[in-house]
Amino acid sequence: MKQVIVLLAFVCLSWRMHAQHSLTGTITDVKNEPLVGANVQLRDTYFQTVTNEQGNFSFAGIKKGNYELQVSYIGYQGIDESIEIYDDMNLDLKLNESAVITDAVIVSAVRASRNTPTTFSIVGREEISRQNPAQDLPYLLGNQPSVVATSDAGAGVGYTGLRIRGSDITRINVTINGIPLNDPESHAVYWVDIPDFASSVNSLQLQRGVGSSTNGAGAFGASMNLETSGVQSKPYGILSASAGSYGTYRTSFRAGTGLIREHWYFEGRGSVIGSDGYIDRASSNLNSFYLQGGYADNKTLVKAIVFGGNEKTYQAWYGIDAFTMNNERTFNWAGAVFNDDGSIWYYNNQTDNYKQDHYQLHISHQFSPSISINLSGHYTYGRGYYEEYGQDEHFADYGMQNLYFGRDSIAEGNSYRYFFHDSVTTTDLIRRRWLDNHFYGATWSVRSKKKNTDIILGGAWNKYDNARHYGEIIWAQFAGNSKPDSKYYDNSGFKTDFNVFLKAGWTPVRALTLYGDLQYRNIVYKANGIESQAEQLKIDESFSFFNPKFGLTYDVRAGTLYASYGIAHREPIRDDYKDAAPGEKPEPETLGNLEMGIRKSGNRINYSLNYFLMNYHNQLILTGEINDDGAYIRKNTGKSYRTGIEITGSYKLNSRFILDGNLSLLVSKTDYRNANSNGEIVEYRNVDISFSPKIISALQLRIIPVRNLELAWQMKYVGMQFLDNTGNKDLVLNDYLINDLRAGYLLSPQKMGQVEFTVLVNNLFNVLYESNGYVYDNTPYYYPQAGTNIMAGITLRF
Repeated sequence: MKQVIVLLAFVCLSWRMHAQHSLTGTITDVKNEPLVGANVQLRDTYFQTVTNEQGNFSFAGIKKGNYELQVSYIGYQGIDESIEIYDDMNLDLKLNESAVITDAVIVSAVRASRNTPTTFSIVGREEISRQNPAQDLPYLLGNQPSVVATSDAGAGVGYTGLRIRGSDITRINVTINGIPLNDPESHAVYWVDIPDFASSVNSLQLQRGVGSSTNGAGAFGASMNLETSGVQSKPYGILSASAGSYGTYRTSFRAGTGLIREHWYFEGRGSVIGSDGYIDRASSNLNSFYLQGGYADNKTLVKAIVFGGNEKTYQAWYGIDAFTMNNERTFNWAGAVFNDDGSIWYYNNQTDNYKQDHYQLHISHQFSPSISINLSGHYTYGRGYYEEYGQDEHFADYGMQNLYFGRDSIAEGNSYRYFFHDSVTTTDLIRRRWLDNHFYGATWSVRSKKKNTDIILGGAWNKYDNARHYGEIIWAQFAGNSKPDSKYYDNSGFKTDFNVFLKAGWTPVRALTLYGDLQYRNIVYKANGIESQAEQLKIDESFSFFNPKFGLTYDVRAGTLYASYGIAHREPIRDDYKDAAPGEKPEPETLGNLEMGIRKSGNRINYSLNYFLMNYHNQLILTGEINDDGAYIRKNTGKSYRTGIEITGSYKLNSRFILDGNLSLLVSKTDYRNANSNGEIVEYRNVDISFSPKIISALQLRIIPVRNLELAWQMKYVGMQFLDNTGNKDLVLNDYLINDLRAGYLLSPQKMGQVEFTVLVNNLFNVLYESNGYVYDNTPYYYPQAGTNIMAGITLRF
């Protein structure tokens, strides 16, 4: 009820705002073709919008006065000029093509365009910036359709994750400038390894379903493409600092030279983030950097990028049972050491430590107005470990012999039989589990875009080389027969991933576009050595997949209709082999994905309505259990599918009052076989798939009472989720509704550029909820999320 009252208060506030004057206009190129999606903003205000399919924009409710109008569009020279508004005004603006090629060519091969018949959304730099106080990227995307974000530490800093349509990150393809980011062995993305990377993102496209062909691990739930900062024509600097609850803070500085001699440019960013975490001891100490430099003219772009991060986080992936959660909600089992008298102390370095460096080189060339080529090379070096205190660990699990004391003897005839009075078979110890890996390769694409056709031929070759997993003991109460620098397990993995794809769009008549997308992918994966449980690991697999996709779009008065059907395949990951039951071997998955709907972009109203059906064969679903590394265990299941309706929309009453939101109604079912407590195999038919809520929705109300003040109210609802695939209602995550409030205020002191103050209040009504969990021995464990917490920040742009 409180949520409704506050929302009505915001609506009442908007009624008091009567329109002053309007500013409308049309943005076209020199050939009078409308430029769709051009950014239009009144500088030093929160009045900003994008042009619709006719190139039109509009602002209403503007007070008379002088304003700086800024217009930008990829590939065109922007407009930055002073205007005086004293009455209703209409502008007809034309943009000239840019003198330098744009960075958009780098990601064009893996992104969906307006006429691609798939379901997607684009998040721009401005929206990312508004949502970016310190939290990881999953939380910045938390209000996108069908997205659920979660945090181990409970406050969005440290290890975070997201699911889309119920699919976890191992099924979401992520690329940065077309370069794969997913770990080749686990298919996971660890955002904590590149903290504050969102500050260097120019735009992000999120495709739901199999989407269009991309590089790296195939998309099985969604694909996410991040485009980093592009060429800036003028020098700039941005200094940001924020602080808030749980000792959370973020400091970031970003600066660029602008174009030097009209062709060269350089940019850099450094960030430091820290937090004590909502969960006990769940601290994070993170830092990252981003550097880029390049050359650009009207036909050629050469761009070199180096970025990386270093993280140290206290472990918070253990979760807690219901009894503990009800009595000590923030309790953390990590590092707990139990004394003989029942007391507990905590090891202070039960931490995860990892460093990752990325290198990218991009070369793009425009041979003619219709033909362009892009070639990219990359290298990633990752290394690190997590450290744990182990209590009463068996010598045999670490390749050590038991210790025997007090030797004695008994005479037996002319000989003696020796025996020991005491033996030691366990010890306390501190272990480190290491991962050291190299990932490198190349991507390429050739594009021919003419009036009625758009053809892209592209592909990639990537190598995951000598990914070494090993463990060492750095201290033991009793050392047994251990040797210095010995490894109690040691194995290595090698993976080669090759793909080639052809995408083609043909527009035979103005309103109709036919689309085809064919991809061939070949994977060779080998791993060999001793695993952490002293078991032999041996993987020698190769896969060849053919992934076709077809569809069409058709423009009608109500919007753009689209429909597509695609087939995708995906190989098992390392943990699928390692965690498989004796005698079982994981099989590759197949997905058939139908997407159909309508989308419309207008000045005041934007909407999309989408229906999807995702039919799986041999789907590797989460069992609800986790392994000793804290990763979810997966296994092949029988018949399974996901289907649903996704509705998104926004309504602009005027430029001071904007309402947008989305609603996802989902059904996820599977046939599932599992052993009960007696070891008997039980068949479950048509049960809900784990971690797949039936309802996900988000709502945001933005109000601009005055030109330099913005207020935003956000709601997020996530329905009940099962923690496993048995339909047991005692093993669930309850539904939750959380509310956030954001306020921003702009100042423009003379000779100081622009200053923005922001305040973000998360979980305003202090809802106690859990967004993630797992099952162990038929008992649910939960990851509690933070109650009301606040972040305040200041950003100086000059």
